[in-house]
Amino acid sequence: MNPHARARRLAAGEAPVYVATRLYDPSGRYLGARLERGCVRGLRAGLNALGLEGREPLTFLPFRDSNSALQGVPADGFSRAIYDLDRDYIERGFALLAPLGDLQADSGVAFEVGYAAGVGTPAVLLWLNFFVLRYDGTEEVLTAPPLLGRLAARIENLGRFDLSLRFDGREDYLRRTAAALDEAEAAVAGLCRELVLRPHDPPPPSAAAPEAGRVHLEFGGGQFEVQRCWAARMRTELERAGFAVSVSRRYEGAGPLRERAAADLEAAAASELVVTLADGPDVDGETAALQGYVRGLGRKVLLYSSGRRRIYTGPEYDNRHNLMLLYSADRTVHRLDEVVPAVRALLG
Repeated sequence: MNPHARARRLAAGEAPVYVATRLYDPSGRYLGARLERGCVRGLRAGLNALGLEGREPLTFLPFRDSNSALQGVPADGFSRAIYDLDRDYIERGFALLAPLGDLQADSGVAFEVGYAAGVGTPAVLLWLNFFVLRYDGTEEVLTAPPLLGRLAARIENLGRFDLSLRFDGREDYLRRTAAALDEAEAAVAGLCRELVLRPHDPPPPSAAAPEAGRVHLEFGGGQFEVQRCWAARMRTELERAGFAVSVSRRYEGAGPLRERAAADLEAAAASELVVTLADGPDVDGETAALQGYVRGLGRKVLLYSSGRRRIYTGPEYDNRHNLMLLYSADRTVHRLDEVVPAVRALLG
């Protein structure tokens, strides 16, 4: 679709920008609302420069807009309805904005980045911290984990809060913290105006056709020894069962991390089924992004989750993980010895 046609769809309210948001704490929801406000201001400025008047909705903010649209949905189907609605808005969105900055990328936001890339919606990562990332064995300096960075159409570094700053008491600290949010909101306004005038295209989705019966294991890319041990065990058991198996290994070997992340994405796209590891305080952000990517490409997903914790708010929400991870999986298993039978069942 040409840039002017995309801008007209945005102006008509048919392709709002999806502003991904950390939902489980008020600071995440507040940040999302601030960034969305800047986004609206920038979109209107860009559309006005093109001679277009924007109609609502110009943006979609999860939780606020999902819940508002789903009043009256029965409790036992509420979280599934949220997943379906959010996925629909990503698919038809003009772009997706994804705030990052924590060492543990929010699994729901990361999934949405991957899903956007899989369905062809450009994802823009907003880095909101004062540090960058370096990994042993490479001289690269990255503003996002390598796989997430590979999926993004653009990465914008909005981190203005310098770790070396000294503060003149509590009021000065509070003022500078608020000023950092003001600067981030203003920067997003400028970014969104630019996106309207010069739209970004997402990295092209993999052209690889899935190989029947092929399984890919995404156990965190081998960053930690326990991931490598579990992946080795599962590869052996699946190969004994007759399946061709590939494994994400971006943190093993040599070469630029972004290129190794691209190889993991290609291997996953070339597989009929992807097994993802959900264990940890939250699902690893890169694993969540890869799951979103292959789901966007139409591949099957088996989620391995051995944890006992549930996230509970009542009958509307009673899940082990972010709903985007749970509902995008074709099946969830809770023990390693369930993986091979589940793979057999899913691949028929």
